[in-house]
Amino acid sequence: MFKEEREIWKDIEGYEGLYQVSDLDRVRSLDREDAQGRRIKGRVLVVSSNGKGYRQINLCQYGDVKHKFIHRLVAIAFLDNPNNLPEVNHKDENKANNVVSNLEWCSVIYNNMYGTRTKRSAKAKERPIYVVSGSGHHYFFDSTKKAVELLRLDGSNVSECLHDKRKHHHGFTFEWAV
Repeated sequence: MFKEEREIWKDIEGYEGLYQVSDLDRVRSLDREDAQGRRIKGRVLVVSSNGKGYRQINLCQYGDVKHKFIHRLVAIAFLDNPNNLPEVNHKDENKANNVVSNLEWCSVIYNNMYGTRTKRSAKAKERPIYVVSGSGHHYFFDSTKKAVELLRLDGSNVSECLHDKRKHHHGFTFEWAV
């Protein structure tokens, strides 16, 4: 009646015998002994988000902690990459869905142009904003793009201001209008 799904586990490259990743997007530590010879039981590890939607995990070896993205661990372990492509694409555009069937190796250009990314990026630039001068005057613009063009500003700096990563640009501050 139901198809039985079996999770497949493989060693993580560079961490053989310490950690494994599964085709269903999980990471586990393996049973081992510590420096004093005490037995430590392996377990499935808790992953975190990097703040941009990607799931990550910290792996430790010889006291050295490395941050690893789950989608890359799954792709390296389960997907062939004969053309040595540099990036991993999420086919459904959900950065948290790291099951092997949702991933594919790709080029930077392919990854950047995939799916609705360009459309979503353009839509984000269409949101109305206020440009606030040093004297406190608020100027309304239909979009970030129009403000950038008319005031001859750098779009990435304006975006950083709108996302609280920067306080001002060319004497202006920026606020979302809605």
